[in-house]
Amino acid sequence: MKKLFILALLWVIINPLYALSVSNLFSSNMVLQQNTFVTIWGWGKTGETIKVHPSWGDELSTTVDQNSNWKVRIKTPPGGYRSYDISIQSDTESIELRNVVMGEVWLAVGQTNITSTFEEYVHKPKEVFERASYPNIRMMTVHPKEKGYVHEDISGNWELCSQAVLDKWSELGYYFALNITEKLNVPIGVVVQDWGDEPIDSWHEEEILEQELANQDKDHPEAQPFTFHQYDIHHHALMYQYRDYKFTGILWSHGKDQPNKKGDYKKQMNTLIHHMRQQFGKIPFYYVQIAPYKYKKMTHGAVVRDHQRQLLHIDKTAMVVTSDISDIHDLHSKNKDEIGIRLAKIALKKHYRVMENELVESPQLTKVVKEGKKLFVYYEHSKGLHFEDGDQGDFEVSGEDHEFHIVKAKVHRGVVVLELGKIKKPKFVRFGWNSRAVPLLVNDSGLPASCFSKQEILNKNNKAL
Repeated sequence: MKKLFILALLWVIINPLYALSVSNLFSSNMVLQQNTFVTIWGWGKTGETIKVHPSWGDELSTTVDQNSNWKVRIKTPPGGYRSYDISIQSDTESIELRNVVMGEVWLAVGQTNITSTFEEYVHKPKEVFERASYPNIRMMTVHPKEKGYVHEDISGNWELCSQAVLDKWSELGYYFALNITEKLNVPIGVVVQDWGDEPIDSWHEEEILEQELANQDKDHPEAQPFTFHQYDIHHHALMYQYRDYKFTGILWSHGKDQPNKKGDYKKQMNTLIHHMRQQFGKIPFYYVQIAPYKYKKMTHGAVVRDHQRQLLHIDKTAMVVTSDISDIHDLHSKNKDEIGIRLAKIALKKHYRVMENELVESPQLTKVVKEGKKLFVYYEHSKGLHFEDGDQGDFEVSGEDHEFHIVKAKVHRGVVVLELGKIKKPKFVRFGWNSRAVPLLVNDSGLPASCFSKQEILNKNNKAL
């Protein structure tokens, strides 16, 4: 932290903060979170009075502190298509923010799949560009800065959806925003940023990583270490810049390279969610499960997918399973439109409480019960559960020999029934346990079930065998 403090101090000294400025998160054409208090901040000359006047409310004033910082908290009105202005003034300078609207603002972060743009695809959807004028869908694409350093501000600006800019927009972010605004009839803003192929632990704050290292379980030396990338601390080049910003929720897409790297992904991602909620409050965290891919190790991809699945017990989380729309030969699937739509449906049902009768989540494993010579695999979100194309070869059961054997499976009234055959004392069940597996156990909405490993088997009284 001493290094980071010194760098922050140098940033204050060498940057022209004597001029009035406001964080780039706040620019003309932005969306502010509706019906709440938002913090707007910037920099100026120490001791100066800063006046901030939103056109929908009263003027507020504050004084620039000794570190050249200022900030104010503003009450925002209900969302809608009316545009507002914000005037920011010092003793000698002024800044005008125009065409500001109130609505819902989401943060979309992770690796490059989150920011994949329309221009990356050979066959662009013409119908999207023909009707691309949606002035109440707005996006900010944040450009990465040098990692390992404190950056007080982002690099980016808010844009209105139009044919002129859509080519450079995140496809996932666009489809997410489009489907939300069509249901809620309020402007939707998405702040999008990725940071390449870095591991998940480099998104954590330094103190969080140090604590995790200190608490690492020494009783399990065979576990892969919780790695600490001392010079890749993204938090100080990324998340710190959003420190006081008001988001509705977070969209997360990360892990496509994790099967080739060390670390306990479940533990790391759990830490990430906890840390982000310390910063932004207990807001929704919806994430994309990595897709099947031809990784070098046959099960490493399945391990990461299962780690992601096991975090669904955390409140206000949900996961989009992508095994049905993936390409095992391409880490950058071209189906970002469908992923954005699935995320939007989850947000509409779980957060906004619309589409309440819709089935928007994949079948989610709850338990496996043994009765006689059969195992019964129970799922949530299982209405219309069935195997696509007669595919039933992805369930395996281990017996006393500790070897997994493929078993016959069928679906009966929303429950998967496994025939044990010659396996007399079953120990565990697993499903789709291969990095390249594309199991097609789906529900009425065509959403696929996730893989899982070593699920404990219960008796009919729900006690472990």
